[in-house]
Amino acid sequence: MPRLPFPSNEGPHPVRGLTAERASVPWKRAGPTEPPPMMFQVRFLDGRVISYAYADLRETRLRDAGYLQLCILGMEKIHVSLAGRNLTELATLIGMGKIKSLEELGPRTFDRPETAPTIDTITIDVLTGPAT
Repeated sequence: MPRLPFPSNEGPHPVRGLTAERASVPWKRAGPTEPPPMMFQVRFLDGRVISYAYADLRETRLRDAGYLQLCILGMEKIHVSLAGRNLTELATLIGMGKIKSLEELGPRTFDRPETAPTIDTITIDVLTGPAT
């Protein structure tokens, strides 16, 4: 009975919606049964990690599929700029509060397919100093 018309416990089960490209995206998202995270982490190529509260995220700007800017208003006004490619899904997930962390991958290499989402650089600009 290799072809049953209904689900079976025999044989491998493909994970729906998870391809080789999807498994290597440069972000980690919250699971479907997990509560939305309170903060998200920005991980840099040099090992630095900065966390921001979703409550401080005021605006997201998707200029094109390769440039996303997060406007954060906490103790300081900050713009976190992400440059890469295929970042539309990331913008949607951040808007829904589903991202746990995102990671800078560095310059493009041949081991990453052109269709895979990539964050080449992350830039943080502090626009104002702390309120006194």
